[in-house]
Amino acid sequence: MTTSLLSRTVFRVLILCAGALTAFGAPASAAVADIPAQQVALLDSLGIQVAVATYIPPGYTFQDVKATPCARGAKRASGGACFMGPDYIVRYHKGDSWFAVEGTGGGLGGTSLTYKTFVKTKLFGTVPLRFGPGPDGIGLTPTAAQMRSPQNELYTDWLGSGPFYHVIGEHIAPEVMTRVVSSVEWLSNNS
Repeated sequence: MTTSLLSRTVFRVLILCAGALTAFGAPASAAVADIPAQQVALLDSLGIQVAVATYIPPGYTFQDVKATPCARGAKRASGGACFMGPDYIVRYHKGDSWFAVEGTGGGLGGTSLTYKTFVKTKLFGTVPLRFGPGPDGIGLTPTAAQMRSPQNELYTDWLGSGPFYHVIGEHIAPEVMTRVVSSVEWLSNNS
């Protein structure tokens, strides 16, 4: 094989690999594809940036979107949020296991469960994921076995500075939930 022919062959293989990587390089489209267009339009109408999970674990399916706009005439902050709204929740389920991403303009309560692990996110930096029965707020480091075992309740702290965002779930393993939390991106139409 001549050097010229070898160079062209290598070049073609590289082009094919680059095309394949480009096709797989848009994780946000997978989650958005799971949300019906009418629900995406509802989220877009809220006037705030909407965070969604781009990693949907195997077997989980889109369940619903619930959204409440700001009250008519409500004063909005620079981020589009008003006190007590707008609110949304995008929920996925698999049997009795579920997780959701929600956003709100205000009216927040505190978060505190026994165990805490940290998750790196693109939008909010490193955030705590909390779970586990027992005294609230201790922040114990979970064992590997606890990370693999489905937990009754898991959630991140409220993230952002208004609007605020929260990833929650039930009956899901923390190691799975960390992948969901780390995948959170802005819904493309709101970025």
